[in-house]
Amino acid sequence: AKIVVISYIVMFIYASIALGSSSMGIRTLLRNPFVALVQSKFTLGMLGILIVLMSVSGSVGLFSALGIKVTLIIAEVIPFLVLAVGVDNIFLIVHEFERVNLSHPDQEIDIRIAKALGRMGPSILLSASTETIAFAMGAFVGMPAVKNFAAYAAGAVLINAFLQVTMFVSVLALNQRRVEALRADCIPCLVVRSAGNSPSNRLSGTSSQFFHSEVESFLQRFIRRTYAPALLNRRVKIFVLALFATLFAVGIALIPEVQLGLDQRIALPSDSYMIPYFDDLYAYFGQGPPVYFVAKDLNMTQRVHQEQVCGLFSACDTYSLASILEQESNRPNVSYINSATASWVDNFLYWLKPSSGCCILDNGDPCLEEDEWTLNMKKLPEGDRFITLAEKWLKAPTDEECPNGGAAAFSDAVVLSSNTTSVLASHWRTFHTPLQSQDDLIDSYAAARRIAADISERHDIDVFPYSKHYVFFDQYRSIVHLTIMLLSVAVAVIFVLTSALLGSLLTGLVVAVTTIMILVDIVGVMAIAGVSLNALSLVNLVICVGIAVEFCAHISRSFMFPSASILDRARSNNRLAETADRDVRAWAAMVNVGGSVFSGITITKFLGVAVLAFTRSKVFEVYYFRIWLALVVLASSHALVFLPVALSIAGGEGYSDPDGEGGLEGDLASRRYVGMNGEYHDESDED
Repeated sequence: AKIVVISYIVMFIYASIALGSSSMGIRTLLRNPFVALVQSKFTLGMLGILIVLMSVSGSVGLFSALGIKVTLIIAEVIPFLVLAVGVDNIFLIVHEFERVNLSHPDQEIDIRIAKALGRMGPSILLSASTETIAFAMGAFVGMPAVKNFAAYAAGAVLINAFLQVTMFVSVLALNQRRVEALRADCIPCLVVRSAGNSPSNRLSGTSSQFFHSEVESFLQRFIRRTYAPALLNRRVKIFVLALFATLFAVGIALIPEVQLGLDQRIALPSDSYMIPYFDDLYAYFGQGPPVYFVAKDLNMTQRVHQEQVCGLFSACDTYSLASILEQESNRPNVSYINSATASWVDNFLYWLKPSSGCCILDNGDPCLEEDEWTLNMKKLPEGDRFITLAEKWLKAPTDEECPNGGAAAFSDAVVLSSNTTSVLASHWRTFHTPLQSQDDLIDSYAAARRIAADISERHDIDVFPYSKHYVFFDQYRSIVHLTIMLLSVAVAVIFVLTSALLGSLLTGLVVAVTTIMILVDIVGVMAIAGVSLNALSLVNLVICVGIAVEFCAHISRSFMFPSASILDRARSNNRLAETADRDVRAWAAMVNVGGSVFSGITITKFLGVAVLAFTRSKVFEVYYFRIWLALVVLASSHALVFLPVALSIAGGEGYSDPDGEGGLEGDLASRRYVGMNGEYHDESDED
């Protein structure tokens, strides 16, 4: 709980400061400190966090009402997930709105809001729809933990996106009205008239009291002048492709090294006294858990079925149930069984032996005559007599005189039918070898299932294994197949949606391939960082798909729909004038949204993840902090380095944007800012 609260506080502080810095810089504050009282955006930052909380509570309320239970994974992950996804779009909307304010200060606020949302709305739709559908795909799997998480995550992301383009945009318009009325942030009843003496107002030559932001931030200037042109250099592109192809190949090579399981010690606080207990248990305890091979609906009154399961009589089948278990115990390194089998059939039939004197009828006579009890089993009880004597045996005490009595060892091992001559269920008990790791626990379950399947197939009877730990490790029979299927479907959905919403199969393919590369690299990091594959990490991999698309969506859309003014400015640049159209559009995309992707997506996610490094919970440290840190680093590097290069080589044909509004270069090209535009033009020519 503390980690969640700290994460939200850190995100609120960063959002408030970063959103405010988009419309005022150091120079503005030094010239007129009163500007900070009006231009700060603590209210917007608080609303952004409130929307995240509303999304989480709305999703929890909706699906709880539908009867879908909240699991521990949901309680741990959903608040971080929606925080990471939700704050990003707020940054993009605010940054785009500030750009529109710079180029169209005299238009009505609702028109400026419409222009900003028109530029960022499709990208938000693309990322929100792909994330929602990718998460929703998990609702169709059989694993309850993943299924419930997928429903809650998809609902929270969808509600969050809806609130952002409705509630947040409405408050953004009200906030802009407050700014232009020179009213203080958080205390709108207070008018700060001293803030109206902004130098930028004089520079604009307008009578409006709107505060224009500074021309470019350092990050935007660095991307425009240095980073984007250098990245699209032919030699640099070859190096980038080779580097990321190498990372992809390394990731593929590391996939087989990923372990399965979830060590129970990780679920405990790092200072828990239970951790040394489990350490000693694994190191010194010399006996494994009992394993039961259960036969269902087996008519033990028939000789043929008795011979299929017994082991101590000459008539027993060579590969009877008891014989197979005895043979498997001789190779414990394969079967994970190292003890003799407690066979209730053999114990029952030996209890009937007349010479033992254990089975006595009410009249004092032995249950069987001497000639009836033979090792060839020809005259041993069948039919109703078998059931009658079995009921007597299950009540017989186990003592020194009659060690084969069934009351102590087998009273709960056999369930007899009250109205038929069949045994509803019974088990044969043996023991596993000491299981000292997750691999041992998983492999012991797999070996038991193999043995049970062999017995069932040989004798056409229904046998299944059971041990206490099997319920926790049944998931690993199918988790690899489930992971591949779930991630493949998610990537396929991304390809279809991206291609449809961006209008290009090639661009959709580039985004899908980039997402695959990010996923493969993250799985490789799991192998190196000691993160096992289980329900927790599978949920995180599904999250990685959605967030990887969010990193790529905005750059891809800016590549497909570049502003006409940005393209004109790029073609007037000496360095870009002779380059191909794809290079120009890749440059424009980086200049237009590259800074927002870095400051609004990468930094926000990094801050949210960094808080997890201080948790005492090993679960958070291993399965959330390590995977999410790898996600932030790999997704941001692929989106800001590999994706522009891939789009410049294989991206689809772009669509012209005749309005040319919303982008930074379009703002600078506006005739209102001749001095600024001239400065930018000179710098471009020098480049």
